[in-house]
Amino acid sequence: MDTDDAAAAAAAPRSLLRAARQGRGWSQSEAAGRLAALASRHGAGAARPGSLKTQLSRWENGHATPAPEHRALLAELYASTATDLGLEPATPAGDAGGADRLRAALARAEAVDEHGLDLLHDQLRATAALDHRLGTAAAHAATSAQVEQLGDLLAHCTDPATAVRLAALLAGAALLAADQERDRDAPDLAWRAYAVAADAARRAGRDDLVGLADRGRDVLRQELSTTTGHRARTAGIDVHAPPVPIAIEPAHDGDGPSVRARAEEALREAVDADRAGHGGDAAAAASRARLLALRAGSARTLARLAALGR
Repeated sequence: MDTDDAAAAAAAPRSLLRAARQGRGWSQSEAAGRLAALASRHGAGAARPGSLKTQLSRWENGHATPAPEHRALLAELYASTATDLGLEPATPAGDAGGADRLRAALARAEAVDEHGLDLLHDQLRATAALDHRLGTAAAHAATSAQVEQLGDLLAHCTDPATAVRLAALLAGAALLAADQERDRDAPDLAWRAYAVAADAARRAGRDDLVGLADRGRDVLRQELSTTTGHRARTAGIDVHAPPVPIAIEPAHDGDGPSVRARAEEALREAVDADRAGHGGDAAAAASRARLLALRAGSARTLARLAALGR
């Protein structure tokens, strides 16, 4: 490769990443802010927008290469792929990588026997227990990973009986994920998770889980109908929508309502007291709700407290 060709190859990733941003009319500061918000939504420990702006400039200029987690976020931000953004090399035509990946995925699914199914069930129960005790902040990453794992196993499973049990596990995991996304104040992601749960439940022949997924989407629609703009106004807050019951029995010793349920109950008390004009009671309940929401990572409860002015 001559000097001109080498320079062109080095410049390609820079121009592609910069072009993706400029094509949306975003400044580097705006793109960095959006990237930081996206990272926060996914629970990633991203830098502040100001630091990300510096990193984005270095990435676009070819002075640094984004880490894998940042490549994934950039791909989502620009609705593209890391390859199309020049961040990863394209797979050469005829590369056997895809075939090898398929063989590996089929082998993983084939290895799931009765004992493996029991372990997957126990793993999900443990995650549900973590969610129950410590909330979304502690369990979200594990739940998301299990939804992805179970979905991959189900997609490559060729044994009908095993597929039915995997589908039931996926439905339960996706219902838990949907509840967590709702708690993170991400109704769009919650809706997708409920859709995954419904599809898996139908494949498993579990009408009860289909009903839970449908009920979850009904709750989301109801909540959207009571909001104005990005946040609910005080008069429109509906905190009395019944929660969707958990589909997986947590592996815990029965220590009462979950931390998320306690935060929502305190929020309901704050809303009711506020509407009744009992300012002192509303403030006390709001304080309890805030402490529980911070502990659990409940952005939804915190947003509704902010809408109350509490």
